[in-house]
Amino acid sequence: MKLAPLAAVITVGLSTSACVIIDADEGRHDVSVTRSVSDGLEPLQAVRVERDDLVIRVSSNGCTRSDDFAVESQRRDGLTAFTFTRKRPDMCRALVAEGVELRYPLETFGVARGDKIRVRNPLARP
Repeated sequence: MKLAPLAAVITVGLSTSACVIIDADEGRHDVSVTRSVSDGLEPLQAVRVERDDLVIRVSSNGCTRSDDFAVESQRRDGLTAFTFTRKRPDMCRALVAEGVELRYPLETFGVARGDKIRVRNPLARP
């Protein structure tokens, strides 16, 4: 059967998952990645802070938009933690290999310049 290749792909995907922490300090943005269990969260292909936006790259079949995601933010001790959850699946058939970038203005979540940011979603290679 063809289950062995599928199992190998799933194993590689799970072994490359990680948690992303972005430390935005005076215009500098340091990213550290820690391997963790994904807890069923949407894997992100990339995360960065660009100007005053949090930019994530997610997989897409051609119809993924920022309002397809629920964004949960929690502030505690100068750290804002974000969790992105897909609300509806992308049922299109374009299969965009590089995924799509989605932008979320940090001011919407009360994040000021220099605040620390943590993204809880796993980081997965495309």
